[in-house]
Amino acid sequence: MKWSFLNVYGAAQEENKDEFLAELARFCDTCKDPILVGGDFNIIRFACEKNKNNGVHKHTDLFNSIIASQELVEIQMTGGRFTLSNNQEFPTLEKLDRDLVHKSWESIFPTALVYKLPRELSDHNPLILTTQSNVPITKLSFKFELTWLKDPNFLPTVQKLWNKPCFAKTPLDRVQAKLKRFKQHFKDWGFNRQGVLRKTKADMHDELLTLQTIEEDGLLSLEQIVRKSHLL
Repeated sequence: MKWSFLNVYGAAQEENKDEFLAELARFCDTCKDPILVGGDFNIIRFACEKNKNNGVHKHTDLFNSIIASQELVEIQMTGGRFTLSNNQEFPTLEKLDRDLVHKSWESIFPTALVYKLPRELSDHNPLILTTQSNVPITKLSFKFELTWLKDPNFLPTVQKLWNKPCFAKTPLDRVQAKLKRFKQHFKDWGFNRQGVLRKTKADMHDELLTLQTIEEDGLLSLEQIVRKSHLL
């Protein structure tokens, strides 16, 4: 199965948007495969895609006409309504990022969804597109993490493991046996530790996304603004 993906970064300057939209239309015209077009288009499609009532963009009608003429549909986004914030005290919020697909692509992946993640370093929200396919769990491998050295229990545990009696014929065999013991212990230890860190990070991401979603519907309280800054 073959399909084409166009990663978009739309022109931010008004004088360049006509050329950008013409290039987008040309790509859709010439591509014979099912198409996925995604990224930052720098154009809103509807007035409701901005939290301040300033109307639509100058190029909104042309953008929507290209979408309609090329038989593109937008994949539903969950997690909020906007994808950009200017990060001011009274922020301007817009939906500039999206994924558009041709009907032939949608027929291949009818359950595709877009998930919005919280903004961190960028003023844009990252978007994750999923076709909801089951991903097999890969075999757990051993990797040494430098962050282990900051754990106060790491070096004492290493010393305890290394000093355990080891019966081997040669000094080299003893070293190899001790290294194997180290690997077996810290393979599980590191996996469990990373699991805790991943859960903590996931909880922080969820809280940040919740605050950013509340911000879409109105102003945050002072306490919520401080908390959002802390999470970032």
